Amino acid sequence: MLKKLSKSKIYCLISVAIIFGSYIIQKFLHVYFDITRTFALVEALVFSVLTLAVIFILSKSKETFYSILTAIFGFRMMPPIIKQLGTLAPEANIVYILVQKFSLIIFALAIYKFYKEQVKPRPINAFPILCTMTVVPFFTEVQDQLTPYIAQATKGNMLYIYFSGFALYTIALIILLFVAVRSNPISARIVIDYELVALLLNICRRGAVVVIFLSQNQHVSKSYYCWMAISAFFFVIFAVLRKKKLEPKQS
Repeated sequence: MLKKLSKSKIYCLISVAIIFGSYIIQKFLHVYFDITRTFALVEALVFSVLTLAVIFILSKSKETFYSILTAIFGFRMMPPIIKQLGTLAPEANIVYILVQKFSLIIFALAIYKFYKEQVKPRPINAFPILCTMTVVPFFTEVQDQLTPYIAQATKGNMLYIYFSGFALYTIALIILLFVAVRSNPISARIVIDYELVALLLNICRRGAVVVIFLSQNQHVSKSYYCWMAISAFFFVIFAVLRKKKLEPKQS
């Protein structure tokens, strides 16, 4: 099968494997293990090196669509966030934050480079790319900023915090659906393919955590099931939209 792939697609495939592997491993390490200072430092070093590896491998690709899609995954997911690092090693956390910010710039420049290399008229439009990069992170940031105020106003009632998170995430995905509907087929694929993979990752990650917690007789918040249901619902909608956008129109 790999023999049928071009070198550029193989580069993208390797890059995506590193990105997804880093994301999944980081999430499960923090479920299975108690994170010590040394552990967090090793994580930061390894993920920083892997981010550089992705950037280097992706720079060799000449495949526009998959290169842009892969770079968006890198922009959104590399290097993974290590929440305990700020508490366990504040100085190292500053360096890691710098790595994260510079990575954002480099991946954004890579996306711009691949976009500009398209033959005019460019089949992939800039607006769907920009929305895929920014819409969900924007609403996630809004939720993070609102959470302390919601907690204070509701005296720590988590139900309102969960509901606001569900609502904001739903709004973000509805916006992306609208953008995909209004875009040409190849531009829509950027939005749809990214969200299909992201939603599937969310379902698998939360599902795995539920299984792990249940196997250890730990309490499982009902919010996990709600997040999985929302992700599954939108996964189906994006999958249906993908089929409609890509199937040939009948004259």
